[in-house]
Amino acid sequence: MPKNVYLESNGCAVIRHDTQRYAKYFRLNGWDEVDNVGDADLVLYTTCGVIDLTEEFALEAIDRIKGELRDGSKLIVGGCLPKINPERLIGVFDGVSFGPTEEVRLDDLIGANVSINDVFWDGEIVREHSMGDPELAYSPEELEELEVVDYLSGVFKDRGFLEIYNYLTKGRFFWQEDGLFEVKVGDGCMYNCAYCGTKNAKGNLVSRDPGKIIEEFKFGVERGFPKILLTGDEVGEYGRDRGSSLVELLRALIPESRDSRIALRYVSPSSLVRQYNDLAPLFDSGNVYYFCSSIQSGSPDVLKLMRRPKDIGSFLDLVAKIDVNFPGVYKHTQVIVGFPQETEEDFKMTMEAMERSGFDYFSVIRYSRRPNTLADGMDGHLDPEVIEERFQRAKSLASEIRSRKLRKRIFDKFVLTFKD
Repeated sequence: MPKNVYLESNGCAVIRHDTQRYAKYFRLNGWDEVDNVGDADLVLYTTCGVIDLTEEFALEAIDRIKGELRDGSKLIVGGCLPKINPERLIGVFDGVSFGPTEEVRLDDLIGANVSINDVFWDGEIVREHSMGDPELAYSPEELEELEVVDYLSGVFKDRGFLEIYNYLTKGRFFWQEDGLFEVKVGDGCMYNCAYCGTKNAKGNLVSRDPGKIIEEFKFGVERGFPKILLTGDEVGEYGRDRGSSLVELLRALIPESRDSRIALRYVSPSSLVRQYNDLAPLFDSGNVYYFCSSIQSGSPDVLKLMRRPKDIGSFLDLVAKIDVNFPGVYKHTQVIVGFPQETEEDFKMTMEAMERSGFDYFSVIRYSRRPNTLADGMDGHLDPEVIEERFQRAKSLASEIRSRKLRKRIFDKFVLTFKD
């Protein structure tokens, strides 16, 4: 008799990817996926604990799910929270849990015939598992812009206008994008940033076998996906644990890409600078159309405290160069405000870095204490009021930059399209 499973997640993009892979895994092992906790024999909830807000959301969701379980059914908790803050998790849940590097435990837990190690996500979404998405509300200005973009897309029969809007507008995220296929290239990270709890959950960089990546990439191409995202915790350093590199991987993938374009999520500044000469032709050709690379801070002193490379200037100059030379490439970044010992002058340097960099879209994050991280034990933690004030200023600047970049991109495309 088939068994029923319910899956839900508040995880990041990588955990969301894995949760869809788990859904396929259960289907391959004869389980039916259901829409309600109360109809399930087994519930798998995958968590995020990267900041305190996502941790709180996960804990509240676990408590809710426990109350909805029917008699005899079981809850399993996965994702990063079991490893980032096990003490908080145990306070609400003392059942079976596993971290991202322990997913093979699922095989024994369900008596699997098909191992999770042999399953990749094929892009099929039977159910959307994501709960706790970022706010999807649009400002009046953004809604007015969308009207203009929709009009231009209709007049010129070109959805490229809408693509520009989507990539430069709050609330448009990859996991909501039609026509995008994801290929996971690795787990973990070779860096040791002082604030990062995810490192405690994921560990060091483990790059996947390039043969498997190429096979999955070709599957996405053959299925007709126009965009293929290479995802992982640190895509830019892919292969360094295997004596290879991201560039080598891309050179193997592009001949198989046909008309599919490639996006890169989570590329460290160091890896971008180091590999730029080889990446530039791929940006120029349009084969690689997107990357995300985090500034985090514009202050060398704060970056040193964060245990990130201090030479932010060469990275900012490079991104500005990409912005000029390859205007078709979308560039996202992240900044953290309120890190311990951050002064007003440090914060102003971050604001200056935002203005200077050439990035299209900024995710601004309030610093959040994470247990068992170096930053958590530092002196000089800022008052929440100071963090919030700086957060609001950085968000305002990010919005201004985004509006300028959107208008320029739309105008440039209008001119090119009109000429054609």
